Amino acid sequence: MPIALKIIIAFCLAIYAPLTVNASEVSPIPETPKTLDELKVAIEKIRTETHTPAVGIALVNDKGPLWVASLGEANSEKHIKADEDTMYRIGSVSKMFVALAVQKLVEEGKLHLNDKVRNLVPDVAFNNPWEDMHPILLVHLLEHTTGWDDMHLAEYAHNQSTPINLKEALEFHPDSRTSRWIPGTRHAYCNTGPAVTAYIIERVTGQKFEDYIQQNFFNPLQMHTATYFLSAAYQQHAATLYSGIKPEKYWNIIYRPAGAINASPKDMANFLQFLIKRGEFEGKRIISNESFDRTEVSKTTLGGEVGLTAGYGLHNYTTGRKGFAFHGHNGGVIGGLTELSYLREKNVGYVFMINSDNGVAFQKISDLIRDYLLQNLKAPESKTINLPEEFKLLTGWYKPINPRSDLLKYLLDVVGLLHITLTDGELHSSPLTAPWQSNYGAINHTYLVDKWTGLATLARVKDPLAGETVQIDTTLYQRISPFHVFGLLALFILWSLVMVVDFIFAFFWIPRRVWGKLQGGPSIQLRIWPLISSGLILLATFSGIIFGGNASTLESWGTLSMVSVNLFVASIAFCLTSIWSLWLAIRYYKQPIYKLAYWHSTLLASLHVGVMIYLLYYGAIGIRTWVY
Repeated sequence: MPIALKIIIAFCLAIYAPLTVNASEVSPIPETPKTLDELKVAIEKIRTETHTPAVGIALVNDKGPLWVASLGEANSEKHIKADEDTMYRIGSVSKMFVALAVQKLVEEGKLHLNDKVRNLVPDVAFNNPWEDMHPILLVHLLEHTTGWDDMHLAEYAHNQSTPINLKEALEFHPDSRTSRWIPGTRHAYCNTGPAVTAYIIERVTGQKFEDYIQQNFFNPLQMHTATYFLSAAYQQHAATLYSGIKPEKYWNIIYRPAGAINASPKDMANFLQFLIKRGEFEGKRIISNESFDRTEVSKTTLGGEVGLTAGYGLHNYTTGRKGFAFHGHNGGVIGGLTELSYLREKNVGYVFMINSDNGVAFQKISDLIRDYLLQNLKAPESKTINLPEEFKLLTGWYKPINPRSDLLKYLLDVVGLLHITLTDGELHSSPLTAPWQSNYGAINHTYLVDKWTGLATLARVKDPLAGETVQIDTTLYQRISPFHVFGLLALFILWSLVMVVDFIFAFFWIPRRVWGKLQGGPSIQLRIWPLISSGLILLATFSGIIFGGNASTLESWGTLSMVSVNLFVASIAFCLTSIWSLWLAIRYYKQPIYKLAYWHSTLLASLHVGVMIYLLYYGAIGIRTWVY
């Protein structure tokens, strides 16, 4: 599909995505630095050019820290300089400690990865329709294969200044913990799983989870200031978080084990050394090599069962670049982004933390560091074979069927579409709304290797509910017909264009009506009602900006507010006015109305109803985000 068409599609889809934020295009990264000094200069250049207040960074090998520092300002208003003791919020990197704690308890014989969660914590509410034959296991919590929806907006918005305990947190909103497919088949990232796991750790050890991590990891790793709470050290050394130029308040995350750790570059340097030495720090082994190895492997997805290496292990991502596998995790909170990765082939790792939600800066720094670490490494050669016939049969269109959140499934089922093609005996995949392509080579008849990452990435699998499917990385795709794809595209592209034209027409006919040069009656009703429907869908789409000032403010969506109420009311009103507009078009068919105006209004009313039916199907009309 031509890139220009993809850009048009992405633009058209963006106008009806009220809970998403458009990403800026990432500009080219600088030339790969050859020395550490050049790397420091390059990162500082990215920081200043992207107006990122501060970057905390640690670069470590198996012998110790190579560079631990912060660049820029911890607080832009007060011009407080950031340093190696400045504390950042590391977000979901916190999850790694949950998995490591479980592995330590497995070694001690207190837990097993295949333990049934229902038996471990019978007082935690969750719903698994397949529990009798396919119970949720501890390993499913760690690999995000429970099938649960991600945290609902009400859980994200929970922000009490007085921290609550894990049991209270898990009782707050159990509705999100319902398996949408058979556990142990599909991956869907879920922030409630780590909280349930942490509660299991509390039950097994008799200790508060945070105390257990402090005693068994923070203290042995000499992470002296690392904390899950708004501590005195954090208040003194915190890097203020910024959304754009707006400073953000401290977010008391309801499920602290999933993403609440605050840590400095100095703290994270020690954690990195522990990861590089695979469970050991300063001569003391905290978990065994075997336990550490297991964290890097995904086993409870359909693709993991057949050997895919790109994916998610026990709270540990495996991603590839230029033929090498990086392990680790990334994290994000409002106003802060973190990436932690380590490279086994070179016994080196890095973490960087920015006190900004600037995705451009984040991606450029990540690419820069990875290329710097890989510059003297030659990727291992893999012997490829001719593409097996069974993979040639995969060409066609696919939609993802393991959404992280059902709330945005209506959007994902369009922007998440994937096209698989075959050219000169080589398989390719290309997202509908992105101008890039992945290329695959075969080394056996089980899976394909991504030629850029070097990882086993694509496999043909059979889902027990969906049948023949394709797993690429952690996403499971189901084949759909070209009619489905192009029917949706036609609907949304035509709908967007006709709405734009309608707004242009309104600049002409509304003044004419005000000046009395255009008669009222059926002609005006036919024009005004589709226009009202268009205004309502735009009002619902941009309610966060109109009423919240910041589309990413979780409190606005997850509580009863002008933003959430407006989305609820405006979406229902859109539904009603769309139906009314189409009814008027049918009713006034034989009226003496200017034909161009009639057919334009009828077309727009019909398209509004088509979009309304689509949104109703996905439950996106009248959604109450404050209870979701």
